[in-house]
Amino acid sequence: MARVQRFVHRGLRVVYQHNPGPLTAIALSVRAGARFDGRTPGIAHMAEHMLFQGTTSLDQVALNRRAAELGGEHNADTGYENMSLTFEVFNEDVDAALGLLAEQFYRSQVTEESFRKERRVVIDEIRGRMDDPADRLNREAWVRFFRGSLAHPVCGSIQSLRGMQARHVATFMRRHFTHARSVLAVVGGIGAQPVRRAVRAHFDAGEPGLDARPPATRFGATGNLRLRGSGGQAYITKLIAVPPVPRVLIAVGLALDLVGSDPDSRLFQEVRERLGLGYDVSAGLDWGSDWAVAFVSASAARGAAQRLQRAVEDTCQRAAADGFTADELVRARKKLRYRYASLAESRFDRALALAEGTLSGFPLPEVAEKIVSRMGQAEVEAAWRSALSGRTLTTVLAD
Repeated sequence: MARVQRFVHRGLRVVYQHNPGPLTAIALSVRAGARFDGRTPGIAHMAEHMLFQGTTSLDQVALNRRAAELGGEHNADTGYENMSLTFEVFNEDVDAALGLLAEQFYRSQVTEESFRKERRVVIDEIRGRMDDPADRLNREAWVRFFRGSLAHPVCGSIQSLRGMQARHVATFMRRHFTHARSVLAVVGGIGAQPVRRAVRAHFDAGEPGLDARPPATRFGATGNLRLRGSGGQAYITKLIAVPPVPRVLIAVGLALDLVGSDPDSRLFQEVRERLGLGYDVSAGLDWGSDWAVAFVSASAARGAAQRLQRAVEDTCQRAAADGFTADELVRARKKLRYRYASLAESRFDRALALAEGTLSGFPLPEVAEKIVSRMGQAEVEAAWRSALSGRTLTTVLAD
């Protein structure tokens, strides 16, 4: 993999990496995720929707037709930290693709008509998830584990959307869509010089500005929480606060690979193979600039809620008390190496990782891989014990 090149244009950070082939992936990530919603939960997600509803030069049909003419994958996504606008096209279309992304970034319009239409779409999305008990559990656990800027779903609520107005979204976009809050990553077969020329040509309307600090992270409930109304199944999720330090995140990630959801993991073996309670087991990490959370989740039949909870808690605690074996660490490192290799093979995933990693300060994948290869067993065990002895919330949803 070629070395990563960086330059700054009028305050906009640009990251470029050559990856031979006919395609180039572009990711424009903006520090404008849901934690910046303020008093209007869901406004960042609504702003993402409005990026595709037309600009001062292109109406909705013309905008999306232009993207289709370039033949690439054109999309966006909003998390708690960032909103990312992505495009993957042929190398010869990169200049035009960057021009279209700049048009959306600088000149998206929020008309009353298009806003009301998209608001209905998002409300329908929320309604569609209301009947999913697993989604409800994860949502309610999350909003109780946090307070303040992280204590709401990314898409907001039906109530918050009904109180939202078009002018609120327009103001949000003007305030947050600045060069200082953004990173543009380009990965693919196009050369570095054409990328520099295209950036200078298209991203010329913004000023450097200031990258405002995000609202402070505050934690909420800990301990155990029981919810009712599961629709015949039992669901459990355990949230674990983790220090937002890259090396600690990597260590906890290795531990999660051993505790969690893969067929060789301890929890999968306990829940699925030994107890025969259920198949749905998951584990992972989510993080931002000043927060991080590990999660372990599972489901079983309605009458097995207590057994399922004991299985999750006992598996996590045994790993903290007894540690891991050398063979387990070898397997976990190999799996992480595979994920990093897969990331390197995907231009799209690589561009997104470079853009969002630059915003968050997380190491490049190849740097993280080196950390994994040199990390000792004692460090992984200590990171897991420390996280599990800190802030945790175990939530059970069962009738």
